[in-house]
Amino acid sequence: MVKELNKAIILAAGKGSRLQNILKGKPKSLLKIKGRSLLNMLIDKLLKLNIKKIVIVTGFKSSKIKREIRKKVKFVYYPNFNKTNNLHTLLHVKDELSEPFVCLFSDVIFEIKILKKLISQKGDFVLAIDKKSNLLGTMRVKVKKNSIREIGSHIELKNSDGNFIGFSKFSKNGAKILKRSLISFKGKNFNNYYTESLNKLIKQGEKVSFVDISNFQWKEIDTSEDFTLAKKILKKILLNER
Repeated sequence: MVKELNKAIILAAGKGSRLQNILKGKPKSLLKIKGRSLLNMLIDKLLKLNIKKIVIVTGFKSSKIKREIRKKVKFVYYPNFNKTNNLHTLLHVKDELSEPFVCLFSDVIFEIKILKKLISQKGDFVLAIDKKSNLLGTMRVKVKKNSIREIGSHIELKNSDGNFIGFSKFSKNGAKILKRSLISFKGKNFNNYYTESLNKLIKQGEKVSFVDISNFQWKEIDTSEDFTLAKKILKKILLNER
């Protein structure tokens, strides 16, 4: 494990429009399975790995997240959450990108071994991908040897080598380079994911590495169908983590 990595940035600004029949006005990150919110489960895993500098970027109903999360974390409110995608969410906290960190989607259930494997991987930019998954409506990847060559939902299924699960790691140098790349999108590309900044870096010759986590359990939750499946997968996760 990379001992100097002690920071996580959690992107939790989204509403979760397709889940509002379940959420009933709460932000997506507060979706509960077995009585616990996705965000609380994520934070607990970070703390178990001794990652204590936790920054949560909020947006929709941010006050509800603050009331729910009682642990010591830093909240940063992003006011334009309903007008942009997460490239600009991460750009909003660019001043936090000065040291090694992991960047995490807040709508994923997962085995803690995924995070351990990601953190232990060397490289300025490392993505957690599932090479056995190739799903519609997700961030797909194209790889060559041990590097990401392209990432995004625009990649056709037939050309995809797997799915990005929403977890990434950056070294101190990688964080500084990412910051510059994000700033280059200021005032434009409002609908892009932050992974577009990685595509730009790949074109500039930067190596974006990956860890294959296909042997571990995980599930991103976007729809009520995902939620139903996630409840079953969480049972497996809890068994594996005993």
